[in-house]
Amino acid sequence: MAIAASGAVSFSDLRTEFVGGSSAISLSDLYRGGSNILSNAGDNPSTNLAASVPTSGAIDIQDFYSTTKGFKNTVSNSTTNVDADALFGDDYDVNYPKIIDINSGVTIGGSGDDAIDIPSGLAGTLTINNAGNILGAGGAAGAAGGNGINCASSGVTINNTGLLAGGGGGGGNGGDGGAGEVNNTADWSGREPAASWTNGSASVGYYWNIGSYHVLISGGTTTIMWGSNIGSASGSPSFVRIGNNEYHRGPHRGSSKYEIYRQAKTATSAGAGGAGGVGQGYNQTNASGSNGSAGGTGAGTGGVGGAGSTYAVAGVAGSSGANGNSYSSGTGSAGNAGGAAGAAVTGTSVTMNNTGTIHGAVA
Repeated sequence: MAIAASGAVSFSDLRTEFVGGSSAISLSDLYRGGSNILSNAGDNPSTNLAASVPTSGAIDIQDFYSTTKGFKNTVSNSTTNVDADALFGDDYDVNYPKIIDINSGVTIGGSGDDAIDIPSGLAGTLTINNAGNILGAGGAAGAAGGNGINCASSGVTINNTGLLAGGGGGGGNGGDGGAGEVNNTADWSGREPAASWTNGSASVGYYWNIGSYHVLISGGTTTIMWGSNIGSASGSPSFVRIGNNEYHRGPHRGSSKYEIYRQAKTATSAGAGGAGGVGQGYNQTNASGSNGSAGGTGAGTGGVGGAGSTYAVAGVAGSSGANGNSYSSGTGSAGNAGGAAGAAVTGTSVTMNNTGTIHGAVA
């Protein structure tokens, strides 16, 4: 508690504020720069809250009016990515009270990092008085929202009368649609007699050589040699699929023989999934995801991207892509998950006193 601004000040008041304990003290124990009241390190830009106390020479009770023990850094202009150790320089790891005041109307935002980072190595206590806005970054498509404060040290107290929020997660990208295919002109040029080809004791009808495969018609059935039966003459026209080609049983030519023709297929591109929307955060409002593209003939349309979410809420998953008519790759893919929610405070547990607004978890 600060020393009074006027009137009587007792040695007990000075001992309580600057020394502690109950031993007798004198004014010579209280020079700034001694062991009880510190001077700022050369790289410590903060305000010394006992700056009016002399470092030597004459010293008087009145030198202590309105003083308190500690260093204070006031953030009076909006900024991004504040590192608490930089606000106190080499005094960050010195056992002495430290205060960060964030003025009303000031915003500290996260831009590719936590809005405020409190790294390990803090000695003494750190109190953050937030009357402004501490905002984590909004997540990009599929990405997590950023944290308002990341704390890696103990001894931290946050007094929040303003807004402290983790960023919203970005929406997941929509899944790609399934591929499509279209028919080329049917090709009969591969039809050949195959009287010399036998399967066991039976002569086959016609065949088509396809690499190491032989599409055969024999006795009213269509087979792949060393493969399985795929249909009979009495059913609907049968075919076998090899790569991008279908080999169909054609007209009956007598003696249990059938012509074979090839129906080649041309693949068409699948529709791409839509992008997920961004999440709410520093300098960013949340947005809906975009629609997927249609793709080529017979292809499935890409899924709609998921919506980005508000402060400290996980993003919405993207929709699955629609199926296409491709024989081998016509299944649309699932949409991607939305990004995780950012936290108001993450890391080491802090003491939180809140009369303002907080969005997100507090460690």
